[in-house]
Amino acid sequence: MTRKLFLYATVLLLSSCASVDTYNQQISKTHSPEDLRNDVDYAYKKLRKLHPDIYWYISKEELEERVNRLKSELTKPLTSKEFYNSFAPVFTSIKQGHLSIHTPSRKQTKEEIKEKGKRSSPFKSLSFQTSEDKLFVRKIFKDNIAIIEGSEIVRVEDEKVSDLLSSFKKLHASDGFNKTFIPEFVGSRFGFFYSNTHKQKDSLLLHLKLKDSLYSKYVYADYDKIKTSSKKDSTGVKDEKKSKLDKKIAKEVRKKTRKKNYKYGYNKKAKDYNRNFIFLESDSLIGYMHIKSFTNGGYKEFYKESFAKIDSAKCKNLVIDLRGNLGGRLTEIDDLYSYLTDKEYVFIEKSKMTGRLSFLYPYFHTKSWPTKTMATIFSPVLGVYQMFKVKKENGEAYFKFKHSKLRKPKPNGFDGKVYVLIDGESFSASSILSTHLKATKRATFVGEETGGAYNGTVAGIYAKVELPNSRINMRVGLMKINAPYSIEPDGYGIKPDVPIKKILNDKDEELQWIIQDIEMSDKK
Repeated sequence: MTRKLFLYATVLLLSSCASVDTYNQQISKTHSPEDLRNDVDYAYKKLRKLHPDIYWYISKEELEERVNRLKSELTKPLTSKEFYNSFAPVFTSIKQGHLSIHTPSRKQTKEEIKEKGKRSSPFKSLSFQTSEDKLFVRKIFKDNIAIIEGSEIVRVEDEKVSDLLSSFKKLHASDGFNKTFIPEFVGSRFGFFYSNTHKQKDSLLLHLKLKDSLYSKYVYADYDKIKTSSKKDSTGVKDEKKSKLDKKIAKEVRKKTRKKNYKYGYNKKAKDYNRNFIFLESDSLIGYMHIKSFTNGGYKEFYKESFAKIDSAKCKNLVIDLRGNLGGRLTEIDDLYSYLTDKEYVFIEKSKMTGRLSFLYPYFHTKSWPTKTMATIFSPVLGVYQMFKVKKENGEAYFKFKHSKLRKPKPNGFDGKVYVLIDGESFSASSILSTHLKATKRATFVGEETGGAYNGTVAGIYAKVELPNSRINMRVGLMKINAPYSIEPDGYGIKPDVPIKKILNDKDEELQWIIQDIEMSDKK
């Protein structure tokens, strides 16, 4: 029996190694024009099958013309990355910001992982931001990188960053016709787009500029293997054995830390929190709530605690900062909104899908065999579930979230003045929340137009579609989600009441305007 298990494990290991090698060969080789055209057809077929409103911002005739033109231009063999540069602009022309397309990356073999550990991009330790079509280092997450925060990146290797940014802007889309999302998104996701379009390298030479000084530094890929000596240090001082009291105290500290990290959404990479609330230092009492995204950790306790603090302090001014907030959970933005209204409300309308079983597609078309197996086992239960959650109206399938029902406001909600800071990367859930606050005239918006559309988006649950030949991946939203409000013309974000263009300097001009406005109002 032991011998059979050993043989079985050996076969699995060898087949796994072989499959990794086969995969790496497939994504690095050139693909015939016929195979690439088949990938285009496959992608368009899957989009029509899964996306609930593919022709929202583009006509069927225009999209099919673009698809046919792309196929006619595929006349020579291309690698997956070369194909991506032609493929992505065509399919992002549907102007759906949640549609994400990326190239396959080389997989590590088990031997490589065993020797070095798992690899991460040379850009992983940096965050970026753009201003006036220039790219700047926003933050550094490692101590051993000799780059100064705030430096402009002029070139990567021999390529001008201005040229890279210009080409990357064609590879993704905003929701509709918005112009503020892409410049910011391409900047903050610079490493993602660079990896999609360039051959994998373990080191990259960055040419940087700080004021009038130019300098160059390498950034390196990280491998998470920690090399430790197997030999014990006989000269080292042994750790003193902790007493029961010390252990108990340490346990309590860890417990409190875990609870805090969960409530505020601790980000291990950035070493900061996702949700923050403070009272600003000014002549007036101002609550400042900075939400970096509606993801990561719990949220109910945070909002409950924050609004209790506001109430106790008798604070009548609240700033909600949604700049750079790319979205997240419906449940979280619904919870936040319930503190900001005193009326019953419907948060979103029923979500349109292409079919009753569309929301199950990701579970049955995953590469994870455990997930696929569990989905198969529980398919009868899922079938009953969809009977209650998905209804057909006039031949269209609609998923009914609990947020589509009448909701009640929190009894201890905030009735003071609300300001919302927005920019091009206020997207998805941030925009749905902003739509409510704008439509009900509950808040004053300051900054730049949101990247997410006022009239809704296609998101919710996502399907991952892999093209059979190039192995390019597409992430497709399966649900059309919109608040019960709309404006004309369609395809634009929530526009600020007080437009202030973002400038990279030490002053937060948008926030300073709000503080001055509150102080002036209080003096009247």
